[in-house]
Amino acid sequence: MQSTPKTSDSAFKQCGILTATLLGLFAVLYLPAQRLVGPQAVEGLTYATLLCLIPGLILFPVVGFLNREIAPVAIVGISTLLRLMTVGLGALIILKVKPDFGLSEFLIWLLICYFASLLVETLLLVRYSAEAV
Repeated sequence: MQSTPKTSDSAFKQCGILTATLLGLFAVLYLPAQRLVGPQAVEGLTYATLLCLIPGLILFPVVGFLNREIAPVAIVGISTLLRLMTVGLGALIILKVKPDFGLSEFLIWLLICYFASLLVETLLLVRYSAEAV
């Protein structure tokens, strides 16, 4: 099935919502990261935000251009798997390159961003699936 302009608009809108949400979360967490830990935590927060944004920016256009006969459960499952693999691999690479990053410098911010982006992505995918019906 060919994608319609509405489908691609929806995918770009979803990307925009996810991006705005994660940038808003970054803005909210910036001051606590800076005050509690320091500049290294802000760097970790930046990496965490980018790591959690990438899977959504890949997934929404792909889902938008695929045919709508895919089961919503499969879409959510694929998105969760893609997010887990991308963020997990990225976190391992960052921890290898920056061995001084620990819980307060990186991992706590990664967990917060991960679950926030997973929530927003799932809500957007469920809403997308409901619109497709």
